[in-house]
Parts: sequence; structure tokens; C-alpha cells
Amino acid sequence: MYRLCMFVALVSVAACGSDSSSPSAPSAVASSVSVTVSSPVRMGQTTQATGSAASSGGQTQPVTSGWLSDTTTVATVTNAGLVTGVANGRATIYVVSGGRQGQQVVRVVPDYQGRWSGGLGVTSCAETGIFASVGFCAELPAGSTSGYSLAVSQSGEQITASASYGSLSFPVVTAPIRDDGTAAFTTTASITDSGVTLTLEASWVITSLRVGEMSGTVNEVWRIPNVSGEGRLAQNIVQTVRSSTSAVSGRGDSVKTRAIQRLAGKDR
Repeated sequence: MYRLCMFVALVSVAACGSDSSSPSAPSAVASSVSVTVSSPVRMGQTTQATGSAASSGGQTQPVTSGWLSDTTTVATVTNAGLVTGVANGRATIYVVSGGRQGQQVVRVVPDYQGRWSGGLGVTSCAETGIFASVGFCAELPAGSTSGYSLAVSQSGEQITASASYGSLSFPVVTAPIRDDGTAAFTTTASITDSGVTLTLEASWVITSLRVGEMSGTVNEVWRIPNVSGEGRLAQNIVQTVRSSTSAVSGRGDSVKTRAIQRLAGKDR
């Protein structure tokens, strides 16, 4: 009987000791995670993602690691949140903290900012009316190349561009950067020689698949007001380099300028 009582007493003490132990504190759970990333970001450029996790009790703490991108071919991100634009498109930058995910979609656009110069290679030429009479396509035949310069400034998803062919400069125009990364704009210039005015309408479509490179097309329509006929050129942008990241107007070579002056100087 004595041994049974002692056993019961020991069990009771052990049970009481077990009840008095403190349970482990639950792990922190976030009620929400907010993410901020500057957008758009240009190809080749970087921006820092920031995050903040809020708890149900109202406390917040920064999220400093664990960042990921769902489309690394468009934008990459380091574990610490440094985002780099890779190619035109959209990518979701996200992070998980306290069981919650925060995310933001980032647009990556080509980097068009700067002064570009190169050639316009004629792929086809058509002439009618007065332009056939003066040999327009003999001046600028398929396979020939003339120089150009293009000054571009860029803000967000919009560019401002100014083109020049030698001494002939076009007015400044603005254009959005489209979803496919291209930018399209049309600009018109005129030149008067010997009392004859010739107008030149140039429609540009530019694209950039890699930083520091640009390609595209330029289609031109040449006309003399009140005179029948026109000249049409289809051209590819070739041999183009970016000589400066500042949008400073430059000059192309004078091949097309001389052709313009000769055509404008022709008798009606």
C-alpha cells in the first residue's frame, strides 16, 4: 500500500510539472506583403525592389532577401532584390515572407536614348510622273545607302526623336514604345530650290533587341506640290551605332541631301 501511494504521488508531481511548462511561441505570420519596383526599366539598366511585410498586429518589417522573377528572359533579380532589364516585355518580381507573397509586374523597354547614326539601305524604289522624268530611282537605286542621324530622348514608355539627312533636318516628333518594343513615327520636311519646293515624308519603325544596337525600316514618299507624280523609297536601317547616350542632334552624310537638291532644282 505504501509503494502504491508513493507511485501515485510521483505521477501527480510529474503531471503538475508538465502542466507548468511554457509552450513554444508560434512562428510569425504576415497578413500582407507589399512590393515596390520602379517601372518601366530599360534593357541593361537596374533598379532596386523593396518590400515590406505587415503582421496582423500592425507591425511592419522590411523584406531584404528571397526575391525572384517569373520571367528571367525579360528581367532578372538578385536574392537581395536588384532588378536588371534583359529584353522587351513584362516580368513579375515577387517575394514570399511569413507565408504571404507580394509581387509587382515590371515593364522592360528598349534603351533608345542617345544619338544614333548609320545608313539607310534602299530595298526598293518606285517613281511616277515628274519623278520618273527626272530619274528619281537613278539617283537612289535599290542597293544604294545614304547616311542619317537620329537623336532620341526617352522618358518612361515614350520617345522624342529628331532625324536629319546631312543638312536636311526633320521636325521633332514623339511616339510611344509599343508592346512589342518598337516605336513608329512619321515626320515631314521640305526644301526649296530655284523656286521649287520638294516635300519628304519619312515613316520610321525602329526596334532594339540588344543594348547599343538599333534596326528597323524607313519608308519615304517624295512629292512636289501641285505637280503630278511621286517617288517612293523602302529602306532598312543598317550599320547603325550609338555614338552618345545624350540626345544631341547630329548630321548624316550628304548623299541624299544632294539628291534632294538636284530634284528640287529640276524644271517642272
